[in-house]
Amino acid sequence: MYLRTFFSILISIVVLTFAGYFLSVKFFFDKTIPEAPCSMEIVNGDFINDQYKNYQFNGAVTLWLKNNIITAFGVYNTTNGMKKLSRSLLLDHIKKSDEVVTANVKSVKISSSDQIHNADNFFGGEGEQLTLHFQKIKNGEYLVMINNNWVAVCKEH
Repeated sequence: MYLRTFFSILISIVVLTFAGYFLSVKFFFDKTIPEAPCSMEIVNGDFINDQYKNYQFNGAVTLWLKNNIITAFGVYNTTNGMKKLSRSLLLDHIKKSDEVVTANVKSVKISSSDQIHNADNFFGGEGEQLTLHFQKIKNGEYLVMINNNWVAVCKEH
């Protein structure tokens, strides 16, 4: 009688321990959206701008989701030559759900060193909506798609 009660309690403790372990790993360690700044290194990225002209971008894009900012720094190469791009997008009305983040671009800050200085929107202009889809590759690395047309690997710092 005591032996059966002992084993029943022992089995219950083992089952609850394993269930607690798996739940804690899922909720605390299996994040689907990066919490730290996440950078995408772009090398020879071929894109189309707002005027439907081809350009190539070499540089870095960093998602600062806790600070509601996206920064872009690099070289923007068109048929008119190479120009430096350095700007940041301040985000507003951010909604996070599972693997998707939606936000509006509140403002675009163009650095004085930015040589483009025109209406070309890098990801989005003021008032436009951004959608970021994340898919975790491994710990600290995510495949991110921005507005269904920009795909890159994002690595947390």
